[in-house]
Amino acid sequence: AIPLSCATSDAHASTASGAPVGSSFTMARQDPFYALKVEIEESVNELNQKMARFHGLKASNPERRTLSTQVDAGVESIRWQLEELAGAVDRAAGNPAKFNLTSDELTTRRRWIENTHQQIAGFQEAVKKVGAPVSARGTATGGESANHAAEPSERFVTGESERQALIIRQQDDHLDDIEQAVGRIGNMGRTIGEELDGQQRLLNDMGEEMDTTYSRMRAAQKRMAEVIRSAGGNSQMCLMIVLVVVLVILVVIALS
Repeated sequence: AIPLSCATSDAHASTASGAPVGSSFTMARQDPFYALKVEIEESVNELNQKMARFHGLKASNPERRTLSTQVDAGVESIRWQLEELAGAVDRAAGNPAKFNLTSDELTTRRRWIENTHQQIAGFQEAVKKVGAPVSARGTATGGESANHAAEPSERFVTGESERQALIIRQQDDHLDDIEQAVGRIGNMGRTIGEELDGQQRLLNDMGEEMDTTYSRMRAAQKRMAEVIRSAGGNSQMCLMIVLVVVLVILVVIALS
């Protein structure tokens, strides 16, 4: 920015020439140089903010490319405005009395234009340096750049290895759980088999008892038939009833 002494140089010059001080400040405010200067400074401030945002992002963030393009476009626009402004200053320097300008004022304006040129050139250089490929910066940084470029790949490989190891550990844990579940199912199967064997033994015992009871009933029937044949008449009927009662009792005892 132009120092206040430069802004007041017109006022002192006007006072020395007999012009009112207030009219000198009015002329300074109406000077197109100052109007364009304010516009350029606002554009430079915007580029400053974009550069701050650019440096605050990670290298892998795609927004950096967008900001880089915007900074390049802004620098070219400001450079064109500065060239137009420098041309106007040169034309005014040919007849400074006509524009009521002193040599100090012209020098100050040229200095501001040059400083602004350097500032925006620094913006552009910083963006190009950060965004340049490793091969383009290798001569300046040597093996260090290659190491920095290899770091993301190494981090990726390390992270991938750790992820694979974690997956393998999880699979091992799942296999252990499955093995334990299969073991529990095997134990249940053996228990069920033992229970079935016990039931089979009970059924075999019951079958043997039924066979014994059936043999006894056959023998009782044979004896009852012999008694009926030998006794005859009502006695046979009574004997039959008795034998039936005995048979029922035997069956009840056998089943219980």
